[in-house]
Amino acid sequence: FKCAQCNYSTNQKCHLKSHLLRHKISKQFKCDQCDYVTNYKSSFTSHLSTHKSSQDFKCAQCSYATNARHNFKTHLLRHQSSKIFKCAECDYATNYKSNLKTHVL
Repeated sequence: FKCAQCNYSTNQKCHLKSHLLRHKISKQFKCDQCDYVTNYKSSFTSHLSTHKSSQDFKCAQCSYATNARHNFKTHLLRHQSSKIFKCAECDYATNYKSNLKTHVL
């Protein structure tokens, strides 16, 4: 199933339906320092902190830096070679619980 409005594709119709909702919702919060756009004020506020000049959390394995501890912890998972959330029905694995939930749908 392919999205007609962007390059997104999936093998599950329900995932495409969820994705299409993103195109319908007008994005209210646009960062003036980069291309970031979101509908959620809390996400936008959190994103703005990534543009601060002094960033408290810097990754030792790449150039990523942030002021948000949660974002930093999430980023560090990208560098792990072993995936901690594994699908019981196939060999799909991820570091993110939300990705596994989406996969199982």
